[in-house]
Amino acid sequence: MGRRRQNNRKGNNKKTSSRTSSEGGGDSTSIDVSSNVSRSIDHLFAIGTRVEVRKENFRGKSSTSLRTGTVAGHWRKQKSDGRIAPYLVLMDDGMALYAHRTEALIETTLPPMEVTYNIGSRVECQLAEGEEISEATKWFPGTIIQAHHNWAISPIDTPPYFVRFDYGRERPFWGPADRIREIHTKDKSGRYPSLRFGVGDRVTCYMDNRWTPGKIVQTWYREDDFQDEHAAPYQVLLDTGGFIYSPMDDDDCIMKCNLPFPELRFHIGDKVKCRVEGGWEPGIIANVEVLNGERLYPYGIKMDCNGEFVYAPSDSDMFIRKILRFKKGDRVKCYTEEDGWVHGEIVETEVDDDDDFCQGQIIPYRVRLDNNDELFVESDDSSCIKLSTSRRGEQNGFAHVVSVHVLSKMLINNEEYEEAKEMLQEKIEMMRSKIKQNSSHSNVAKWRVDLSHFLCYLSEVHQASGSLDEMKFALVEALVLTKLASDKSKPHRLLDVTSKLATHATLNGDKQNALKYSEEAILLVKETTQDQTSFRLGSLLIETGKLNIVCNMQERGLEQMSEGIGILDQLCGSDNEEVIQAKEEYERSFSEGTTDDR
Repeated sequence: MGRRRQNNRKGNNKKTSSRTSSEGGGDSTSIDVSSNVSRSIDHLFAIGTRVEVRKENFRGKSSTSLRTGTVAGHWRKQKSDGRIAPYLVLMDDGMALYAHRTEALIETTLPPMEVTYNIGSRVECQLAEGEEISEATKWFPGTIIQAHHNWAISPIDTPPYFVRFDYGRERPFWGPADRIREIHTKDKSGRYPSLRFGVGDRVTCYMDNRWTPGKIVQTWYREDDFQDEHAAPYQVLLDTGGFIYSPMDDDDCIMKCNLPFPELRFHIGDKVKCRVEGGWEPGIIANVEVLNGERLYPYGIKMDCNGEFVYAPSDSDMFIRKILRFKKGDRVKCYTEEDGWVHGEIVETEVDDDDDFCQGQIIPYRVRLDNNDELFVESDDSSCIKLSTSRRGEQNGFAHVVSVHVLSKMLINNEEYEEAKEMLQEKIEMMRSKIKQNSSHSNVAKWRVDLSHFLCYLSEVHQASGSLDEMKFALVEALVLTKLASDKSKPHRLLDVTSKLATHATLNGDKQNALKYSEEAILLVKETTQDQTSFRLGSLLIETGKLNIVCNMQERGLEQMSEGIGILDQLCGSDNEEVIQAKEEYERSFSEGTTDDR
């Protein structure tokens, strides 16, 4: 199916949740603006005291938010401006905060970081001095020489851990917990510890504040910058196509997943082309889900050029692609949801445009239509694109229907609703008369299709002008005509009419019918796209999920929203505005549902 050009920026896949904190001697945040602080202040809060901090900015405007942390030092000098602060507070989010007023701190009983490692444990910590913590921040390996499980109620200056770092220095570690992790190393026999999961197991991983399903492709995974013999328990191929590794083998990072595996795009015997050192070369799928050494690959491919076997690391267009049916310059006709089949010429194949499409997604064709519009065809199958035998400039019956739609949309944009209604009603009456007077004519079926299109265009005018009753009458007649048809494009027209009926019900406040038509539309989208993911399917799942939640079907609604968010995340990236908004609505609906259950 084709779609007009959209500007959806790509998202960047990240291996772990990003951190934006600084520690120790950092100078990231300051409380109060006074520069003359007397050292005669009585310290009400000793080092190690748990406190809540009311954050204030440099303009003196108070914030009502309270954050928790631990007093880590007295009379510390800020690197930014040289001021001396009575208190250095290490916040639980890793931020080093300088407090210039005792009144800014409130003692709290909220629990501090839990001590989970024992003396002798090999760990690595992020120690950033005056910079933000990020994925690029170095992890320093070391050995725990003191572990104080009751550090919060111990004498002052007692941190959770003292660590002897491999670079030769011993220093306290105050937290937070996500900046210290155990180093998994081999035992004396040269083996890594046993794990809960194996290669090929279905799991879900916590990243970017949500759980994302995937499949384990390697255990005890290493990267070049890992210290000594440190290895991550698992490397995981996500359903969205990216690779991550799980730093720990526990339920906070990785859990068993009961969702079914996503279906592979190709099967044994399919002809494909693969990305190899010399570029893209053709081959044939010889194996699926093949284990090569310690690594699981979705495909093993026998290459046409030399008969050798290569392995695709993931089932994505970045590594393996379908061999396209058409080439640049071919005359084709493409199906669009608005205008049906339209003719044009292929001007580009395998489109990978950084400005418009998400990373890893390849659009098979870019087509310049005969009216000079551009169309991106997202699937290379006969329901979306076919070879055209017409020459450029030839006008056929449907081209006239398309031109009527273009004109009606121009009139709607200019708010000339009466002129649009008059034009469309004239076309509709002409078609009705032609069908009635020539009921046995061989073109009756085609005329009915044209009539259904005109009725849908008329419903758009009624919607824009707020005439909801007239909109419903036009759509009901269009639905009856479409159901009488038997041509191959019938599912696409049914989808168009059903979507418009769902819109009408929503505008009319009829939530039950809006839900009914939206559920039907989801099935029709999957039918017309042969279950391929698309932006329309993702958006429709999210909106239908919201309707289900409103209609007290919380579980189904959340399931649909989650599926829709996953599709849009894959297509548009996690930083896309629609994806971010949908995630926030999902979290809000999930929290409200959990509260109701309690």
